Amino acid sequence: MSVTESGSQAPASPLTSASEKVAARLVRPAIYSRHQGRTWLAVAVVAALVPLVVTSGYGYNIAINSGLFAILSLGFYFQFALAGQFSFATPAYYAVGAYTSAWVSNSHGFLLGFIAAVVVVAILGGLTKLLLARSPLIHFAIATLAFSGLVIIVLENWTSFTGGDQGKFGIPPASLFGYQFDTQTKQYYLIAGVVLICTALLLLFERSPAQRDLTFVRDMGLVARTSGLRANYLQVVAFAAGAAYMGAAGSLLGATTGFVDLNSFSSAASVSVALLVLLMVLLGGSGMVWGPIIGAIVLTVLPQVLSSWQNYEQLVYAIAILAVILVLPGGITSLPAEFRARRAKLRQRAQQRAEQRAEQ
Repeated sequence: MSVTESGSQAPASPLTSASEKVAARLVRPAIYSRHQGRTWLAVAVVAALVPLVVTSGYGYNIAINSGLFAILSLGFYFQFALAGQFSFATPAYYAVGAYTSAWVSNSHGFLLGFIAAVVVVAILGGLTKLLLARSPLIHFAIATLAFSGLVIIVLENWTSFTGGDQGKFGIPPASLFGYQFDTQTKQYYLIAGVVLICTALLLLFERSPAQRDLTFVRDMGLVARTSGLRANYLQVVAFAAGAAYMGAAGSLLGATTGFVDLNSFSSAASVSVALLVLLMVLLGGSGMVWGPIIGAIVLTVLPQVLSSWQNYEQLVYAIAILAVILVLPGGITSLPAEFRARRAKLRQRAQQRAEQRAEQ
């Protein structure tokens, strides 16, 4: 709109309104151009149809493990990709969530056990980040690895809480408002539902102003602090939220297996879990929320597919992962973008060749 000499507003020309629309699109964050809601609905439909394909108990075990690792990977994605905090404390939060839920569920039911696991692990994650707030990135990662080992040692010696070497048995199956998740099919739907809820929360967070502030802190920490943002507060909250996801996965682990064993969280196993979750996020892609889920599914299913290779299983497994990382540095979720970029280059080259021929 423009103002005339008489003070009245003249109607804007079509060219002006069009340029304003283009400018608005340029300013709009890229995350808003993604059709995440449609993708989420499509994933929900596919997850609901999985029991039509999977009919054996072995297949359900793979599906349930994929869901548990997907939740763990989403928690790590929250800490690493969104908050920029590289952590090896995943096994510690996983174990604390499992034992907290088992201890509370025996007397107060699954729902309170689940909530207790999420809250306790979130507080533990927030305290971890708060105590190590001034540590540089690599020092923070090493410190969380030591913290994870310390937590596992405490759990191994706290026999009244963990059950010692015998573990914690007799954990009741999950139940919500009287509905029992006492079969593998029901347990799968429970975990799939939690994965979808966790994903929806992450998608909503990525579209919020808090995520833009967190990205500012992650990429330009010193500038963000001088601009008045509470950088430490944002990182502590984000790290605690990621830890809460891991606590939820631990709670579901006990509810689906009926027991929690320390062998699953031993020193060697804990390092293996931390590296596996890291690899899932990198393989799937840390640029999108779907990357950790895809990575979790691939790295849970792939070893089962390669089991028939016997002595060559680990070799083929390593080569396959290395090939994906080298060909797609951005992970599997970057494949569509890579395909579009290469197609655009091919079109550009074809156009240049056509122009050269026309000139000749």
